[in-house]
Amino acid sequence: MKLTRRGTVVAGVAVLGFVLGANSGARALDAVVVPAIATLAVAVTEVTLTDRPTLERSIPEPGFPGDDRTLRLRLDTNRMVSITDQLGDGIRPNTVEQTVAGDQTVAYNIELVRRGVHSIGPLSVDVRDSLGLVTKRYRYTDSETLLVYPDIRHLTSPKPLQAVTEADEKIERQEFDQLREYVPGDSLRDVHWKTSAKQQHQDDLFVVEYTHGGGEGISIAAESTADSHGRSVDAMATATASIVAYLIDHGIEVSLAVPNGHLEKGHDERHRQRMLELLARTNPGRVSMERVESADVYVLGERGRVTIEVGDGGQTISFDQLTNQEPIEGARDDLDSRKQKTAIDSSDRHRSQKIRKEKEKSGSDSGEESESVPA
Repeated sequence: MKLTRRGTVVAGVAVLGFVLGANSGARALDAVVVPAIATLAVAVTEVTLTDRPTLERSIPEPGFPGDDRTLRLRLDTNRMVSITDQLGDGIRPNTVEQTVAGDQTVAYNIELVRRGVHSIGPLSVDVRDSLGLVTKRYRYTDSETLLVYPDIRHLTSPKPLQAVTEADEKIERQEFDQLREYVPGDSLRDVHWKTSAKQQHQDDLFVVEYTHGGGEGISIAAESTADSHGRSVDAMATATASIVAYLIDHGIEVSLAVPNGHLEKGHDERHRQRMLELLARTNPGRVSMERVESADVYVLGERGRVTIEVGDGGQTISFDQLTNQEPIEGARDDLDSRKQKTAIDSSDRHRSQKIRKEKEKSGSDSGEESESVPA
């Protein structure tokens, strides 16, 4: 417990009054010193009898660097209090200070700055009396964590990855499953032109659907050296997350090994999120030689830069050769929004025009023997 600035002034007045009273008599002492001491005594009693405030914190969802989040704190007290919340280095600001009167929920905005697992807390609460003369500090040492994913960058030149992606797709496309109606985003090579040409309406298209799981998937091993500012591991995590996003967006199953752990192959949105969580938590270090040697893609962060080796003894390239260094804006949207995206973009419109031309060409050959559906 300690005096505030206002309390210090009151205490100073009491001391001054006592000194003056010693020279002027008891009447001056009664007029100044007694009220000041009584006021301070009431303030101390008031703060002493106040119960320790109870807190309930709400932690927001993980995000990407540059995202904004809102922290909420439910406070249960009957006094005026000041809150000081300490936040991790990867969050801005590092300290939040607010004054709250009574029971209420405090909300404040923060910015996610850097990949990693960042602490929310510890926190301290200063309880004051009604006159603001005395304050008592309560410390809450428990802290929560907030996850910040690595940036995901757009691969503008993914050609070096095609050696492994095409090999996987070739295996996966060998077993026919069924025909279904075309939907925006389907590949032109999957359109069954002969069947589509027989339909009554020109826009009725059918695509060949292959059984999923025929492909072996692509394995990634990623590691980095340690440096003073963690630049190498951050660069490795960004490069790996970008490659993972590219592969999953193309329907390819991906497994991942990093110094902190390993995930088996998968390709759905939950698998994407689990990989981002693993990359957010990873530290500098090495992956076992067995996983490195068996990986289709090997990612190494060193001296703040990233090199990538594709295929068994394949070419080694810099991550800069795959990306334009710009974060994907969509990576900062909620992950669930990927499931709801159905609108046709400009590339789909271009594809539709090409499909109509191919269908007209197939219709002109309708007198020929129909192509059998793969079995």
